[in-house]
Amino acid sequence: MNNKPSLLRTALVLGGTAVAAILSKKENRDMLMNEINKAKQDPNAYKANLTEKATNLTQVAKEEVAKAKEDPNAYKANLTDRVKEKAAPVVDKAKGKEGDFPKNQADYKEQVTTFDDEGGTSNIHIVTDYSHATTDNPTAVDRNNLK
Repeated sequence: MNNKPSLLRTALVLGGTAVAAILSKKENRDMLMNEINKAKQDPNAYKANLTEKATNLTQVAKEEVAKAKEDPNAYKANLTDRVKEKAAPVVDKAKGKEGDFPKNQADYKEQVTTFDDEGGTSNIHIVTDYSHATTDNPTAVDRNNLK
């Protein structure tokens, strides 16, 4: 129960922030004012128009759900193709900017760091039973050589 007031407060803050961000553009403010003026001029016609739009949107949603239920795999493939088609310009734009990165960021290279202070990595050694491992790793120590 204690989370409800904070959840409500958070939702109001996020909603207010979203509205402020949308209304920060003049064209969005003008569009909102036009809609408010339409609603003030003839509220009943505006309400009927909104109801009609909602009904149409509901019908479109029902048709999409029916298509998805009819053949889910074909619907998924069609939806994937539409998403790829709409995302293609963004992907091409992102691919075009690959050359903008400095070479040291584009190529991954492992860097080895050693610490000079006591307790650093230079004091850590791998102890192994296999003598051939010591030739490949300079920090490895053969257990037989420790005695």
